[in-house]
Amino acid sequence: MSDIVRTETGQNGLARYEELLLRRDNLRKEAEQMQISYIRAFGDLIVGSYEIRIECIKKKKIITWCQQQVNHGKKINGAQLDNFILKEMEEYRKELERLVGQNKAVKSSGRVSEYDLYRIKKLYRALAKLIHPDLHPELAGDPNLAEFWNLIVLAYEHNRLEDLEELEFRVRRYLEEHGKGGGEIVIPDLTEKIAAVEAEIAQITSTEPYLYRLLLTDEQAVEEKKQELRREIDSYTAYAKQLDEIIAQFEIERYYS
Repeated sequence: MSDIVRTETGQNGLARYEELLLRRDNLRKEAEQMQISYIRAFGDLIVGSYEIRIECIKKKKIITWCQQQVNHGKKINGAQLDNFILKEMEEYRKELERLVGQNKAVKSSGRVSEYDLYRIKKLYRALAKLIHPDLHPELAGDPNLAEFWNLIVLAYEHNRLEDLEELEFRVRRYLEEHGKGGGEIVIPDLTEKIAAVEAEIAQITSTEPYLYRLLLTDEQAVEEKKQELRREIDSYTAYAKQLDEIIAQFEIERYYS
Protein backbone atom coordinates (compact mmCIF):
# COMPACT_ATOMS: atom_id res chain seq x y z
CA MET A 1 0.00 0.00 0.00
CA SER A 2 1.73 3.19 -1.16
CA ASP A 3 0.07 5.67 1.17
CA ILE A 4 1.20 9.27 1.55
CA VAL A 5 1.51 10.29 5.17
CA ARG A 6 1.32 13.91 6.27
CA THR A 7 2.51 14.18 9.85
CA GLU A 8 5.36 15.89 11.59
CA THR A 9 7.08 12.52 12.05
CA GLY A 10 6.58 11.29 8.48
CA GLN A 11 6.59 7.74 7.16
CA ASN A 12 8.85 6.51 9.96
CA GLY A 13 6.38 7.88 12.47
CA LEU A 14 3.49 5.97 10.92
CA ALA A 15 5.54 2.77 10.81
CA ARG A 16 6.38 3.22 14.50
CA TYR A 17 2.73 3.92 15.35
CA GLU A 18 1.58 0.83 13.46
CA GLU A 19 4.20 -1.31 15.18
CA LEU A 20 3.18 -0.05 18.61
CA LEU A 21 -0.55 -0.54 17.99
CA LEU A 22 -0.02 -4.12 16.90
CA ARG A 23 2.27 -4.78 19.84
CA ARG A 24 -0.23 -3.29 22.28
CA ASP A 25 -3.06 -5.42 20.88
CA ASN A 26 -0.87 -8.52 21.03
CA LEU A 27 0.10 -7.77 24.63
CA ARG A 28 -3.56 -7.32 25.54
CA LYS A 29 -4.23 -10.73 24.06
CA GLU A 30 -1.27 -12.24 25.91
CA ALA A 31 -2.56 -10.72 29.14
CA GLU A 32 -5.97 -12.27 28.49
CA GLN A 33 -4.31 -15.64 27.86
CA MET A 34 -2.38 -15.26 31.12
CA GLN A 35 -5.68 -14.61 32.90
CA ILE A 36 -7.15 -17.77 31.38
CA SER A 37 -4.08 -19.83 32.32
CA TYR A 38 -4.22 -18.40 35.85
CA ILE A 39 -7.86 -19.45 36.20
CA ARG A 40 -7.10 -22.90 34.78
CA ALA A 41 -4.42 -23.34 37.45
CA PHE A 42 -6.17 -21.82 40.45
CA GLY A 43 -9.83 -21.26 39.56
CA ASP A 44 -11.34 -24.01 41.72
CA LEU A 45 -9.29 -22.97 44.73
CA ILE A 46 -10.04 -19.27 44.22
CA VAL A 47 -13.78 -19.99 44.07
CA GLY A 48 -13.55 -22.27 47.12
CA SER A 49 -11.63 -19.67 49.09
CA TYR A 50 -14.01 -16.86 48.22
CA GLU A 51 -17.04 -19.02 48.97
CA ILE A 52 -15.95 -19.91 52.49
CA ARG A 53 -14.70 -16.37 53.09
CA ILE A 54 -18.08 -14.80 52.31
CA GLU A 55 -19.72 -17.50 54.42
CA CYS A 56 -17.67 -16.20 57.34
CA ILE A 57 -18.65 -12.62 56.48
CA LYS A 58 -22.30 -13.67 56.51
CA LYS A 59 -21.96 -15.37 59.89
CA LYS A 60 -20.23 -12.31 61.36
CA LYS A 61 -23.08 -10.11 60.13
CA ILE A 62 -25.57 -12.50 61.71
CA ILE A 63 -23.74 -12.28 65.02
CA THR A 64 -23.59 -8.48 64.89
CA TRP A 65 -27.29 -8.15 64.07
CA CYS A 66 -28.33 -10.63 66.75
CA GLN A 67 -26.16 -8.94 69.37
CA GLN A 68 -27.69 -5.57 68.53
CA GLN A 69 -31.17 -7.00 69.02
CA VAL A 70 -30.16 -8.47 72.38
CA ASN A 71 -28.55 -5.20 73.46
CA HIS A 72 -31.84 -3.40 72.78
CA GLY A 73 -33.84 -5.99 74.64
CA LYS A 74 -35.54 -7.28 71.50
CA LYS A 75 -36.32 -10.79 70.41
CA ILE A 76 -34.39 -12.11 67.42
CA ASN A 77 -36.87 -12.45 64.58
CA GLY A 78 -35.64 -15.02 62.08
CA ALA A 79 -37.49 -13.54 59.11
CA GLN A 80 -36.11 -10.06 59.77
CA LEU A 81 -32.64 -11.51 60.14
CA ASP A 82 -32.93 -13.36 56.82
CA ASN A 83 -34.06 -10.20 55.01
CA PHE A 84 -31.18 -8.23 56.50
CA ILE A 85 -28.59 -10.83 55.51
CA LEU A 86 -30.07 -11.18 52.01
CA LYS A 87 -29.52 -7.47 51.34
CA GLU A 88 -26.13 -7.32 53.04
CA MET A 89 -24.74 -10.25 51.05
CA GLU A 90 -26.09 -9.28 47.62
CA GLU A 91 -22.82 -7.86 46.23
CA TYR A 92 -20.83 -10.78 47.61
CA ARG A 93 -23.20 -13.23 45.92
CA LYS A 94 -22.83 -11.39 42.61
CA GLU A 95 -19.05 -11.59 42.82
CA LEU A 96 -19.22 -15.29 43.66
CA GLU A 97 -21.48 -15.89 40.65
CA ARG A 98 -18.99 -14.01 38.47
CA LEU A 99 -16.06 -16.11 39.71
CA VAL A 100 -17.98 -19.35 39.27
CA GLY A 101 -19.09 -18.37 35.77
CA GLN A 102 -15.58 -17.31 34.81
CA ASN A 103 -14.15 -20.58 36.09
CA LYS A 104 -16.73 -22.66 34.20
CA ALA A 105 -16.15 -20.70 30.98
CA VAL A 106 -12.40 -21.30 31.11
CA LYS A 107 -12.86 -25.01 31.81
CA SER A 108 -15.24 -25.41 28.88
CA SER A 109 -13.02 -23.52 26.43
CA GLY A 110 -10.68 -25.54 24.27
CA ARG A 111 -6.93 -25.10 23.94
CA VAL A 112 -5.47 -23.65 20.74
CA SER A 113 -2.46 -25.13 18.94
CA GLU A 114 0.73 -23.10 18.45
CA TYR A 115 0.21 -23.14 14.69
CA ASP A 116 -3.34 -21.82 14.99
CA LEU A 117 -2.12 -19.08 17.34
CA TYR A 118 0.50 -18.13 14.75
CA ARG A 119 -2.15 -17.99 12.01
CA ILE A 120 -4.49 -15.97 14.21
CA LYS A 121 -1.78 -13.44 14.97
CA LYS A 122 -0.76 -13.18 11.31
CA LEU A 123 -4.33 -12.67 10.11
CA TYR A 124 -5.01 -10.05 12.77
CA ARG A 125 -1.90 -8.10 11.78
CA ALA A 126 -2.90 -8.20 8.11
CA LEU A 127 -6.44 -7.02 8.86
CA ALA A 128 -5.21 -4.33 11.23
CA LYS A 129 -2.99 -2.94 8.48
CA LEU A 130 -6.07 -2.72 6.28
CA ILE A 131 -8.75 -1.22 8.55
CA HIS A 132 -7.46 -0.63 12.10
CA PRO A 133 -9.42 2.50 13.11
CA ASP A 134 -6.38 4.13 14.70
CA LEU A 135 -4.29 3.55 11.58
CA HIS A 136 -7.01 4.49 9.11
CA PRO A 137 -8.99 7.49 10.35
CA GLU A 138 -10.06 8.09 6.72
CA LEU A 139 -12.23 4.94 6.97
CA ALA A 140 -13.87 5.95 10.27
CA GLY A 141 -17.14 7.02 8.66
CA ASP A 142 -17.89 3.61 7.16
CA PRO A 143 -20.27 1.67 9.47
CA ASN A 144 -19.64 -1.58 7.60
CA LEU A 145 -15.91 -1.40 8.22
CA ALA A 146 -16.57 -0.48 11.85
CA GLU A 147 -18.67 -3.62 12.20
CA PHE A 148 -15.99 -5.67 10.43
CA TRP A 149 -13.43 -4.38 12.91
CA ASN A 150 -15.60 -5.25 15.91
CA LEU A 151 -15.94 -8.81 14.57
CA ILE A 152 -12.19 -9.01 13.97
CA VAL A 153 -11.38 -7.96 17.53
CA LEU A 154 -13.92 -10.43 18.92
CA ALA A 155 -12.53 -13.30 16.82
CA TYR A 156 -8.96 -12.36 17.76
CA GLU A 157 -9.70 -12.23 21.49
CA HIS A 158 -11.44 -15.62 21.39
CA ASN A 159 -8.91 -17.34 19.09
CA ARG A 160 -11.44 -18.02 16.33
CA LEU A 161 -9.22 -18.82 13.38
CA GLU A 162 -12.01 -19.72 10.96
CA ASP A 163 -13.84 -16.47 11.69
CA LEU A 164 -10.69 -14.45 10.99
CA GLU A 165 -10.09 -16.31 7.73
CA GLU A 166 -13.62 -15.53 6.61
CA LEU A 167 -13.33 -11.91 7.73
CA GLU A 168 -10.10 -11.44 5.79
CA PHE A 169 -11.87 -12.48 2.60
CA ARG A 170 -14.90 -10.31 3.34
CA VAL A 171 -12.85 -7.21 4.22
CA ARG A 172 -10.58 -7.44 1.18
CA ARG A 173 -13.60 -7.98 -1.07
CA TYR A 174 -15.41 -5.02 0.46
CA LEU A 175 -12.41 -2.70 0.11
CA GLU A 176 -11.95 -3.77 -3.50
CA GLU A 177 -15.62 -3.35 -4.43
CA HIS A 178 -15.84 0.10 -2.84
CA GLY A 179 -12.44 1.36 -3.95
CA LYS A 180 -11.27 2.06 -0.42
CA GLY A 181 -7.69 2.08 0.84
CA GLY A 182 -4.53 3.23 -0.86
CA GLY A 183 -5.34 6.94 -0.49
CA GLU A 184 -3.80 9.67 1.56
CA ILE A 185 -3.65 9.04 5.31
CA VAL A 186 -3.61 11.96 7.73
CA ILE A 187 -3.12 11.13 11.42
CA PRO A 188 -3.11 14.32 13.49
CA ASP A 189 -1.03 14.59 16.67
CA LEU A 190 0.89 11.44 15.77
CA THR A 191 3.68 12.10 18.25
CA GLU A 192 1.18 12.34 21.12
CA LYS A 193 -0.61 9.21 19.91
CA ILE A 194 2.66 7.28 19.84
CA ALA A 195 3.43 8.38 23.39
CA ALA A 196 -0.05 7.34 24.55
CA VAL A 197 0.30 3.83 23.08
CA GLU A 198 3.76 3.48 24.62
CA ALA A 199 2.21 4.35 27.99
CA GLU A 200 -0.50 1.72 27.45
CA ILE A 201 2.16 -0.90 26.69
CA ALA A 202 4.08 0.01 29.82
CA GLN A 203 0.88 -0.28 31.87
CA ILE A 204 -0.02 -3.69 30.42
CA THR A 205 3.44 -5.20 30.91
CA SER A 206 3.82 -3.96 34.49
CA THR A 207 0.48 -5.11 35.93
CA GLU A 208 -1.66 -8.22 36.30
CA PRO A 209 -2.77 -10.28 34.52
CA TYR A 210 0.27 -9.93 32.24
CA LEU A 211 2.59 -10.41 35.23
CA TYR A 212 0.96 -13.77 35.96
CA ARG A 213 3.42 -15.18 33.42
CA LEU A 214 6.17 -14.86 36.05
CA LEU A 215 4.21 -17.16 38.36
CA LEU A 216 2.81 -19.56 35.77
CA THR A 217 6.20 -20.40 34.27
CA ASP A 218 7.55 -21.46 37.67
CA GLU A 219 6.21 -24.89 38.69
CA GLN A 220 7.35 -24.50 42.28
CA ALA A 221 5.68 -21.10 42.55
CA VAL A 222 2.44 -22.55 41.14
CA GLU A 223 2.45 -25.32 43.73
CA GLU A 224 3.20 -22.84 46.52
CA LYS A 225 0.28 -20.68 45.39
CA LYS A 226 -2.03 -23.70 45.46
CA GLN A 227 -0.85 -24.59 48.95
CA GLU A 228 -1.44 -21.00 50.05
CA LEU A 229 -5.02 -21.11 48.78
CA ARG A 230 -5.64 -24.49 50.44
CA ARG A 231 -4.36 -23.14 53.77
CA GLU A 232 -6.63 -20.14 53.35
CA ILE A 233 -9.64 -22.42 52.80
CA ASP A 234 -8.75 -24.51 55.85
CA SER A 235 -8.33 -21.40 57.98
CA TYR A 236 -11.69 -19.92 56.99
CA THR A 237 -13.39 -23.30 57.41
CA ALA A 238 -12.14 -23.50 61.00
CA TYR A 239 -13.19 -19.90 61.60
CA ALA A 240 -16.68 -20.61 60.22
CA LYS A 241 -17.12 -23.38 62.81
CA GLN A 242 -16.17 -20.97 65.59
CA LEU A 243 -18.73 -18.47 64.32
CA ASP A 244 -21.39 -21.21 64.21
CA GLU A 245 -20.78 -21.87 67.91
CA ILE A 246 -21.41 -18.20 68.69
CA ILE A 247 -24.56 -18.06 66.55
CA ALA A 248 -25.90 -21.15 68.33
CA GLN A 249 -25.95 -19.16 71.60
CA PHE A 250 -28.62 -16.79 70.27
CA GLU A 251 -32.30 -17.65 70.45
CA ILE A 252 -33.51 -16.99 66.93
CA GLU A 253 -37.27 -17.24 66.62
CA ARG A 254 -38.50 -19.06 63.56
CA TYR A 255 -42.15 -19.24 62.58
CA TYR A 256 -43.41 -21.98 60.30
CA SER A 257 -46.97 -22.31 59.01
